[in-house]
Amino acid sequence: MHCYGIRGIALQLFKSYLSSRSQFVKLPCGTKSSLTSVEYGVPQGSILGPLLFLLFINDLPCATNLYIKLFADDTFLCAQNKDFSSLENEVNIELEKVFIWLASNKLTLNIKKSKFMMITRKQNIPKFCVKINNTPLESCDSYKYLGVIIDKKLSWEPHIKHITPKIARACGALARLRNYVSIDILKEVYYALIHSYIRYGILIWGNASNSVLQPLQTLLNKAVRIMVSAPFGNIDLKPAYEYLKLLDIPQIFYLETGKHHFKFSKGLLPTQIGNYFNNSTDIPIQHTYGLRSRSRLDPPRIFSQSKTGEKSIQFKGSQIWNILPQDIKSCESFSKFKNAYKKFLIETEIDSSTVFLNPTNLLLLS
Repeated sequence: MHCYGIRGIALQLFKSYLSSRSQFVKLPCGTKSSLTSVEYGVPQGSILGPLLFLLFINDLPCATNLYIKLFADDTFLCAQNKDFSSLENEVNIELEKVFIWLASNKLTLNIKKSKFMMITRKQNIPKFCVKINNTPLESCDSYKYLGVIIDKKLSWEPHIKHITPKIARACGALARLRNYVSIDILKEVYYALIHSYIRYGILIWGNASNSVLQPLQTLLNKAVRIMVSAPFGNIDLKPAYEYLKLLDIPQIFYLETGKHHFKFSKGLLPTQIGNYFNNSTDIPIQHTYGLRSRSRLDPPRIFSQSKTGEKSIQFKGSQIWNILPQDIKSCESFSKFKNAYKKFLIETEIDSSTVFLNPTNLLLLS
């Protein structure tokens, strides 16, 4: 904390908070163990615990050349190389550095929960041996990270299969409630039990193929039918969506992507995410005089032999932003933009055609 600029009385306060603590174990029968002093760590269940832990592991990325993302105690490591042998060698060397850092900082790694995954377009993949502290890590075809299931083909099919049963159960709840509550209450249930699952992470998996997204769209249509008591069969549900002021799957993806780029255009994104777009997107130059392209966010210059770059949030998001009417893009506040864009999506037909992602060589570890 001293290195991060916490000095004087504030540092003494934290020192007093963490020092001279002890703990014991109490069994259900009432038996208690003797007190033992706590020499490491933070008080469990405390408000300051997560913040202090984040400060403690904040310099982990400095210990390795791997691309690393930290979220509490979940660590995501990534390496990329066209040559499989070089990739394997690089990862094992860098993981040894990570283990040394963990040991030096008196942290332990749950190796049983740590796995690695290869993402590649190539067919003949050699057998990989990834180790940490001389213990091989288990290979997996998909992995759940922060509530989103990432698969080795980046098709997002496992994630869709994971959330569809939850939405199906929510449809059952709507069916049981519709005869007893108003439409407004049904919409609240929809937003709590269905929309929340669809909205979460849709910036990542919303570009999946139509065949992968279709089961999710079918369940969403079912929920809409239940709320308006529409007959089942081949009927046009667009009037029902407009009446409820709800969006389908592609429209939700368009809305969330538009909101994300609005924040980017206004400088409201966190610095690291904003820099991610700055490195791959042509930022519009702000002039004091009017230009036809003054507020245009040009698509990033991505050069790829596949369609992978065109499926990225930088490229796809820029395309979505560029088709928006000027009066929507020029909204001053985020709430006004969100309401205007949602109304635009409800009243306008959009092209929701998608294609499969073509992943590149990538090794993911957690």
